[in-house]
Amino acid sequence: MNKAESFIDSMLDYHEQTKHHPDRYARSPGYMDWDNQPNPFRFYKGARNLDLPLMNKPGEFPYGSLFGAPVVDPVPIRLETISGFLELSLGLSAWKQHGVSEWSLRMNPSSGNLHPSECYLLLPQCGDSAACIAHYNPLMHRLEIRASLQDKEARSLIGLNGFGIVLSSIFWREAWKYGERAFRYTQHDVGHALGALCFSAALNGWKLAARPEIESSCLDRLLGFEPSRQIPGESERADCFCWISGSNPNEPQVSDWLSTLQIPEYQDTANRLSTNQTPWPIIDDAEQLTRSPGFQARRPESVKSDSGQTSDYPAEWVIRNRRSAQAYDSRFSRIAYSRFTQILSATLPSGQLPLDALPLATNVHLVLFVHRVDDLDSGLYCLVRDPSDLKTLRDSFDPGFSWDKVDRVLPLYLLQKGDYRTAAETVSCHQAIAGDSAFSMGMLARFESVVKDAPWLYPCLFWESGLIGQILYLEAEAKGLRGTGIGCYFDDMMHQLLGLKDRHWQDLYHFTIGAPLEDARLQTKPPYHHLQDLATRCR
Repeated sequence: MNKAESFIDSMLDYHEQTKHHPDRYARSPGYMDWDNQPNPFRFYKGARNLDLPLMNKPGEFPYGSLFGAPVVDPVPIRLETISGFLELSLGLSAWKQHGVSEWSLRMNPSSGNLHPSECYLLLPQCGDSAACIAHYNPLMHRLEIRASLQDKEARSLIGLNGFGIVLSSIFWREAWKYGERAFRYTQHDVGHALGALCFSAALNGWKLAARPEIESSCLDRLLGFEPSRQIPGESERADCFCWISGSNPNEPQVSDWLSTLQIPEYQDTANRLSTNQTPWPIIDDAEQLTRSPGFQARRPESVKSDSGQTSDYPAEWVIRNRRSAQAYDSRFSRIAYSRFTQILSATLPSGQLPLDALPLATNVHLVLFVHRVDDLDSGLYCLVRDPSDLKTLRDSFDPGFSWDKVDRVLPLYLLQKGDYRTAAETVSCHQAIAGDSAFSMGMLARFESVVKDAPWLYPCLFWESGLIGQILYLEAEAKGLRGTGIGCYFDDMMHQLLGLKDRHWQDLYHFTIGAPLEDARLQTKPPYHHLQDLATRCR
């Protein structure tokens, strides 16, 4: 593949080029080069390691405490509370083993379990040391202290009563398997990670918000991501700066503090992830086009809903036990209407965590294939997550759809009754999981009007869909079912099914929820058993 074949001059071009079609999938390697699979963990040689304490007892916060206003007063920001916050958001959740193969799972989901996202922290305290910039290493559950801040900068950070987080992406980790579509998936994973961080923050009484006014080049310089320090073919870029507020936050001064921060002279070195890398120039183009100049956040407007989130399980149990289903049992993939509406209500912007962390107003609506919901006809539905879009959606969709409102409060509309199991599977790349479930969906985003003149907003649409996906993962687990994100779907076939004629709306992500078929061949190990084994060997 040469540069001329993949060059793009707009994100509209990238999006069109990376669509799957029934007769032509987006370009990818076409095989799994297992010997060259990227390391899913980033290490920094030369950084000072600060081991974090693992949580020694499970919390008993009710599941509903993950949504809405905090149910606890903000806990102090110190090493122990930051450790628990990271463990329950980006840490390991388990290890799986089949024969000689063993792989880890994490609290935050990822496309193909490839985990392109990395996390960096700007902390007011780093153990016994002053404020620092650190990288979170989830394998060892430790901070890698990359640089200490000067005394004046440290005192200023302490005065802000919070701390910063930067999420970044390593595109090669996804491109190794998915090729040119990988840029989409890395941004989904930023949304997954944002959701996981928001939920974990809520258990500490903290609040997380994306701060998009910080430009991309500033964040890259801050983390030492200059081209001269990047490993060829394994470039990493800063995606999103977030601020986590404790008690008495002083948020308005965060951007002023960052703008005056002296960029450290890093002495550490990132580990190489693969021996060889396949170049994907189209991803390099997309990365350049979406570099943000900084913009002011526009938080989602609240949508009324009277269905609170409940579960028979506590919040921490749900977070730790979240998994992606590989297959569903259609005999048991049925859900009560009340639980179905609870799941959908959780995806509505409420003016509270987690959706108010996003930097843009609501752009994503849910098109649902309902298969097995008690007291609800099978068929095609639309959850209108922003009521002001109802007319635009109706005008854009097939004029034959009925748009009958089916719930007293929930903005859920029946488009057409019928058996949509085959249609759901077909548009999701013929995957049975989309039809064997209780229901599946496509996430439809306002697109061309958002992206055309502001390509740096393209990732934000995937952040929103990814964060919704994280909500659905936890909701499914909380209701005794299981969710699965689907990145492979036929974009334009879905648009044709809905009667869409232009690019005002675009399908960005699919998801499905049902009763999982468990693979009895897999063994499960505790998430940090390897640390315990290491400690035993060192005695």
